[in-house]
Amino acid sequence: MKKYLLVLFFISINILAKSQRSTYYDALYLDQKLKSSLQKKIILNKDVLQLLSAYYLSNDTISINQNLLDKNPFFKDLFRDQAANSGGKNYIGNAISSVGGLNVTNFADGMAKFIVKRTKQELSIAFFEKFKKDMDSLKQFQILFPATFNAFNVIDKEIYNYSAYLDLLHDSFQKDLALLLSNIEKLIKDKSMDIVFLKYPEIRVILSDAIYITDEFSEGKHPGDVLHNFITLQADSNSLIKIEPNLYPSLRVFDLVSQSLRSRQSDQYWVSTDSLKLLLDDVTFNLYLGLLYQQASQSHIVFGNTSFLEILKTSKDKTKPFKDYLNGLISKGKNANFYFKAIKEKQLTGKDKPTYQDYYSLYDATINVLENLVQFPILSNKYDTTRLDEYFNAAKSLGNIYVDIYEKQYSSAIVEFSNTYSNLILTKVGNEIKYVSDRIDSVKNKIGAETDALKKKRLEVEMKTLEQELKKLKGIQETSSIILKYGTFAATIAKAENSDDVQNAIESIALPAGSSRVKRESKTNISINAYCGFFGGRNFGSKSAYNSFGITAPVGIAASFGIKHSSLSAFVSLIDLGAITAFRFKNDTTTVSKILLKDIVSPGLFLSWGLPNCPISINAGCQLTPLLSSVSSSGNSTEARMFRFTLGLCVDIPVLNLYNRSK
Repeated sequence: MKKYLLVLFFISINILAKSQRSTYYDALYLDQKLKSSLQKKIILNKDVLQLLSAYYLSNDTISINQNLLDKNPFFKDLFRDQAANSGGKNYIGNAISSVGGLNVTNFADGMAKFIVKRTKQELSIAFFEKFKKDMDSLKQFQILFPATFNAFNVIDKEIYNYSAYLDLLHDSFQKDLALLLSNIEKLIKDKSMDIVFLKYPEIRVILSDAIYITDEFSEGKHPGDVLHNFITLQADSNSLIKIEPNLYPSLRVFDLVSQSLRSRQSDQYWVSTDSLKLLLDDVTFNLYLGLLYQQASQSHIVFGNTSFLEILKTSKDKTKPFKDYLNGLISKGKNANFYFKAIKEKQLTGKDKPTYQDYYSLYDATINVLENLVQFPILSNKYDTTRLDEYFNAAKSLGNIYVDIYEKQYSSAIVEFSNTYSNLILTKVGNEIKYVSDRIDSVKNKIGAETDALKKKRLEVEMKTLEQELKKLKGIQETSSIILKYGTFAATIAKAENSDDVQNAIESIALPAGSSRVKRESKTNISINAYCGFFGGRNFGSKSAYNSFGITAPVGIAASFGIKHSSLSAFVSLIDLGAITAFRFKNDTTTVSKILLKDIVSPGLFLSWGLPNCPISINAGCQLTPLLSSVSSSGNSTEARMFRFTLGLCVDIPVLNLYNRSK
């Protein structure tokens, strides 16, 4: 009510001022004009000039101007010519001033939140589309994530609506990650990997053996039984000789010695350290070696041209290296037995659940037992340690993956497999890519020089075969980075417990609704449009010029033309919400301080190129900068308006299509 009475009061003053001169009411009238002015000046418009003419005893209002009024000591700096309000030139400034006092805080903040949300959505859709495209093109990834591949086939062209299928993707990721080891085994055996494994068969052997050991562990078997089953049922002499010639016979000797030291105690696999001491007496040890010799005579174990029996004979008078070998085996076996018993005890009592560290320690201790074979007397300095390191490291890595999956540490499992894949395969693939690329160059030269049509045709067929081979090799090479990128994302989604966790996972990998593609696939499009991204430019003022950069979020009208899945747009900006958008990327809950329309008005003209098949645009143009320079919960900052030439990399956000013509 008070507001309306005040309005009526000033209307009454205005009426009285026109009917009869009263210094009192004229002063109130001028005061009202002063307080309502953005420039804190009384603009010399028609009504004000009419009022003042009575005091300057003149009917010629043209003669009354700012200079004349400034001669009055009480009027000095209080009045401003109407033309001076725009400098007689800046018509845009006139328009801004006339409505600039409007409070647009809610509009600006709401639009900024929308821009932030849509920016993340556009980039998320681009991420999921790339995810599907990469999965469709890589057979290796399809094998590792079959449920996810099937889910994407179900979603198909509706990938833009990925949010509706997040539950399906969440379940698919969980299933694939839980079965990751099984899927790795399928990958190792698949023909798509033959292009590498046929030339480097030892890599397939290393991974297959590591998978076998982890499978045995997954059944809860004692480390001693795991190693015995591996050596007797899985290890193959023809395969292992490609890794290290002495590896297979060493494994057989290791198993022979391991089984010879089996304990009769139900709570341990091998005899204890104290029990072993009883065996190391010279006479007793000779008897032990005699029995071992007799057992070995029933097996044909050969190191190169030397049989194991011959090696045992040399140990008759040089038993210390052999005793050290047994001590090392029993010592490491004791550790493995300790961790195995600790896990079984926790499982039986139910008081404590076995921890990640428990399983990791058990598996690591088991591989340490197996590594003891390289300490075998006489041969300890004759192994190719580089190849053996690959063998044992792969076994440890696959075991770590088993433990990670058991404990649902999926991200760690993905990183571990990606590293193993890279270490074992990528160097070999890189060598093959170079070899095939060189052959392609050679064939190209031959085709260019060949004049015989039939020979040229054969060379072209060879070229096509080589190009297909190169494509397969590059796919295998790319698999490592794809596994790490999408596998880590799948692992994060799989562990998500609510929608917020899922959204955070998507934002962390995609960073921040596919409407940006409309203008790329249309002949002509006119829309209310926003852009959000980073800019760099140069500001020009009346007295200075300087470089500037930051976040920009102009909103205006875009006229676009689709060109081969990209777009070219002429964009006229009206406002720029860069300052408040930057704040909302960091804080989406705190209330912002008051924002006036004049603070965000930013007229400009841009040329925008929408990059093909993604929501990113490159913008170049010029604009009048907004007054608002930064936003915070405690207050806003403003800067003088400048003229800016700018180049930006932005997410393209159509807000509302006004006109669209399809191709």
